Amino acid sequence: MDITYLLNATRSARKSLDPAAPVDLADIRECLQTGLQAANGSNAQSWRWIVVTDPVKRAKIAELYREAYLLRVGGQLLADFLPADTPEGRLMSSTEWLVENMANLPLLVIPCYQPYLPRIDGDESFYQATLYGSIFPAVWNFQLALHTRGYGTCITTLHLHREQAVRELLEIPETYVQGCLLPVGRLRAGHRFRPARRNSVDEVVCLDSWEGGPI
Repeated sequence: MDITYLLNATRSARKSLDPAAPVDLADIRECLQTGLQAANGSNAQSWRWIVVTDPVKRAKIAELYREAYLLRVGGQLLADFLPADTPEGRLMSSTEWLVENMANLPLLVIPCYQPYLPRIDGDESFYQATLYGSIFPAVWNFQLALHTRGYGTCITTLHLHREQAVRELLEIPETYVQGCLLPVGRLRAGHRFRPARRNSVDEVVCLDSWEGGPI
């Protein structure tokens, strides 16, 4: 796959995932190996990746995810209340497809990370940046590798509203933080991602100060 296309067109996959298509765990292992090549804080590599294939555990995580989603949106699904042909309607339809179908996807991946620096009063921004800066580069590597092999995923975090329940279900030690939840599946036959519409560099990049000119 052309590297420029890969970097510009790796998208969040939800409705484009095929729940019925089998997943080759050897492929997933190779993609995870690519993920583990990513930079991480002090090269501590204090991560643990849980690949959930057990249907009972997937169903329970999906149930917790759905509970958390409904908590965030006021207790009911919203897609039916939005015009389907609008960007908002399409996004909500895709989001809620995942809410309703997560249990049917063949595997879920939860990357966990053990903080390697002690907490200091008042260091919340530093702590969070260091922690997630040590796991999300690996997550992105994993996503890119999946795309090259015909798979897709998206970064989700709603399950963290039920973090302790997931921790107990998967026996995750208290010293580890769950970075996100990645539902993984093969892309539907014939699906091809395209670069997304994004603001231009001139709109979002400034030189030397917040109000600086374009680069």
